Amino acid sequence: MGIGPILPGRIPASLFTGQLEQNLAVANRQLAHLQNQIATGQRFFLPSESPAEAARAILLQSTIERKLQMQANVQIDQSLLGVSESALATVGNSLNEAKAILLSGVGDALSATDKVALADEIAAILQGVQNAANTKFRGRYLFGGSESQELPFELMADGFVRYNGDGQSLNSFVDFDLLVANNVDGATAFGALTPPVGADLDTALTLDTKIADLHGGAGVELGSIVVTVDDTVNPVQSVTVDLSNAETIQDIKTILENAFAGPAPNLTVDVDPTSKNGIRLTPSGGTVAVTDIDGSTVAADLGITSPATAVINGADLDPTVTLLTKLADLNNGAGVAQTAGKGLLFTNGQSSVAVDISSAITVEDLFNAIREENLDLNLEINQAGNGLAISSRLSGAGFSIGENGDTSAADLGIRTFDSSTRLGDLNFGRGVPVNTLDENGDLLPAILEITRRDGTTTNVDLKGLSTVQEVIDAITAVDGNLTASLNSVGNGISIVDTSGAGPLIVPAGLVSTALGLDGEETGVDNTIPLVGTEVHSREAGGVFNILVRLEKALRNQDDAELTRLDPLLDAEIERFNSVRAEVGSRLQLLDEIENRLLDEEVALQEALSEEFDTDLTTAITQVASVTAALEATLRIAATTLRLSLLDFL
Repeated sequence: MGIGPILPGRIPASLFTGQLEQNLAVANRQLAHLQNQIATGQRFFLPSESPAEAARAILLQSTIERKLQMQANVQIDQSLLGVSESALATVGNSLNEAKAILLSGVGDALSATDKVALADEIAAILQGVQNAANTKFRGRYLFGGSESQELPFELMADGFVRYNGDGQSLNSFVDFDLLVANNVDGATAFGALTPPVGADLDTALTLDTKIADLHGGAGVELGSIVVTVDDTVNPVQSVTVDLSNAETIQDIKTILENAFAGPAPNLTVDVDPTSKNGIRLTPSGGTVAVTDIDGSTVAADLGITSPATAVINGADLDPTVTLLTKLADLNNGAGVAQTAGKGLLFTNGQSSVAVDISSAITVEDLFNAIREENLDLNLEINQAGNGLAISSRLSGAGFSIGENGDTSAADLGIRTFDSSTRLGDLNFGRGVPVNTLDENGDLLPAILEITRRDGTTTNVDLKGLSTVQEVIDAITAVDGNLTASLNSVGNGISIVDTSGAGPLIVPAGLVSTALGLDGEETGVDNTIPLVGTEVHSREAGGVFNILVRLEKALRNQDDAELTRLDPLLDAEIERFNSVRAEVGSRLQLLDEIENRLLDEEVALQEALSEEFDTDLTTAITQVASVTAALEATLRIAATTLRLSLLDFL
């Protein structure tokens, strides 16, 4: 890199002077560059100075910047989860306090006044838990899900607690392709929603169905298949058909039919009208066969792989339910009852509202019709993608969905009391006393007493029964005049007795009350039923539900409710501790990631230094070399270019 002194020899003075000036300029530039390297620590300043090293340095700098941002993300996540864990610890302690109060409140050891005092303690605990659940940090509510700017938990005037958030996670990148949630939503942390109501709605396949919505939303990765049509008259047509551009069943139909649109034999493709869930291939005559090409499963995934046959009736493609799914396509194309003025009956806490869904075309229309009533419900497609998922946002309240004169709720798979409902699940799990054993281990009678309209009394023994349908069958089997069925409005069991014109009475008793059948119908029209009451409301099983119900049970001195809540509180404490453990695991993961990122930063900085930083020893040596050469050149120039008057003669 250094330059030696320049000897003039016999070079003309003008040429020597120009060469000298040029070399002096080069030397000065080299010296300035070296001085800049030493002053800044940078080996180069423009990519063109060292293209290969510059490319590597730019990549390393970009990686370091991204890693530094990830370190910042980790630190923010640690702070958010740390405060969340602290709030959860407060709630965990409160649950343990509530357990001690519950145990002391059961039985007759305490007076009514003492139990009211315990209820006041639970009310204070409830307020503290609500404050913890509404913790705000870094400008957002920690337990609101993605609704982080709205107060998550609100104590209502009727004593219920409403969850205003959702079940979404807030994620951040803590490393390349690694997302970690930095929140715990209130539904997960506090069990703030009732278990979702919904069932498989068996969506029918249509030509509009998207390929991505098949197999419960897993879709099909399309490619080529081999279709062979032999009508025994014309030459056999065997065509490799590329379906990769198809987006809907209609696209598949069009592509396959176009592949055989020439001379016979031809092919017709449609939805199997019998099953309504698969693709049907029908040749113009003879047989059709479909196979996959080697290494492919497209035909198999579409359910149409088949040896030569007259018609291929494809397998069930199990289309998922989406917001755009038409109600008419549910229940394998049978649709949903949508009678004007009827529809669904929602009961949530103290509100009972009928929702007319007669104008709804799609699932989204259905949800919008329900949302308009402001019923404090959470409306979603279930995780399996085959039905609805409707939950209540109220803790401490009962929630149910019934009919309002037709079969809409059952058709939508959301009726909370139906013929398959188990008797053991009624009355918030207290059940119906139909399986009580005597001292010998035999079932005791479980008598449902009915005073008939003709004045007689019928005792129906329900011992050993397990479902609502079995109860309905047992009542109906008494004689031709007595008929039981599900309520046509709301939920419960209705009884019709045409034996006479007197009152129809079901006296209160353990069995009748548990079934919601105690009551009477005194009208003279014996076609009017005695309508039972709701005994299968759903409830949120989480922290707030238990505390609200515990306070109420203590104030009402309801030992039966306290006894029911005892195992529920134990289960909730265990569940809640698992939530805390999961948050702790995430914090531990973030600590490990932070340490790894710091180690990686050191390694990346070292690599960048090797590519970009100045080697001071080498640079200083080069400065000395260039300086010495420059000084020698200047001395020679001073001597050589010393002018006299003779130089101008």
